[in-house]
Amino acid sequence: MKKLLILPICIVIAFVACKKDKTPNEEKEVVKGNIKQVTETVNGITYKIFTGINTTNFKGILVVGSGNDENDPSEGAIDGAAETALCEKAASNGYAAAIVKYQKPAAGADWNSRAKLMGEDFNKAILGISSKYGIDKNKSVLAGFSYTSFMLFTDISLNPTLSYTKGLLGACGATGTWNAQNFKIPIFAINCSGNNEGNFNGKALYDQIPANSPIKAKSEGVTDNSCNSHCGGDWTDKMYTKMVAWLQ
Repeated sequence: MKKLLILPICIVIAFVACKKDKTPNEEKEVVKGNIKQVTETVNGITYKIFTGINTTNFKGILVVGSGNDENDPSEGAIDGAAETALCEKAASNGYAAAIVKYQKPAAGADWNSRAKLMGEDFNKAILGISSKYGIDKNKSVLAGFSYTSFMLFTDISLNPTLSYTKGLLGACGATGTWNAQNFKIPIFAINCSGNNEGNFNGKALYDQIPANSPIKAKSEGVTDNSCNSHCGGDWTDKMYTKMVAWLQ
C-alpha cells in the first residue's frame, strides 16, 4: 500500500512545486497569435503591455488610457476593446504598447488636479516601460479615449510632465480654447460629428491651436461624419497611422 501511494504523492508534490515556481507575470501572460500580453507593475504603476513575441528591438512606446465616469472616476480599466485593438495593432508592428491602470483620484479632487494625476501616472508607465524594455522614453506617444482624452488635453496644457512625448492621440475628448493655445505637444483629436463632447473637439479643437504654435504643423483634428455618437467610430488605423508619423 505504501508503494502504491508514492506515485500519486510525487505527482502532487511536483504540481505544487511547479505552481510555486511560476511568477505572477507568467500567470498573467497571454499569447494571441504573434502578440504577447502581460499585466505587470513597474515603477509603481500597473499596466497591460502588448509586444510582438519575437520583437526585441522596439520602435517606440505607446501608452493608452480608458474612458471613465467623469463625475466619479474609478481606476483605469485595462481590458477595453478599443484600447486593446490599438495596442495590438502597434505591437504587431514592432512597438511596445500598454493600457495603463491609472489611479482613482482622491475624493473631492478637482478637474485640474485629476488631470495632473493622470499625467503623472502616464509618466510612470512610460518610464517603467522605458527602463524594463530598453526603449528611449522620448520615443513615446500618449493615447486616450473619452475621459482619458479630456484629462490629458488638460494636463498637456497645464503641466510639463509629458512634454518629452511625441504627441497625444485623443479620441472622443474635448477641451477649451485656452488649453488648445497652450498645448505642449502635438495632438490628434478625433471625434464623431454631433458635438457630443461639447467645447472644442475634433477639427474644431485643431482649429483653436494658433497658427504660429510650434505644434500646429504636427497636429491634426478629425470630425468623423460617419458616426454621431460619443466614441462611436472605429479609429484604430487612423490613430496608429498618426503615431507612426510622430515616431519616425
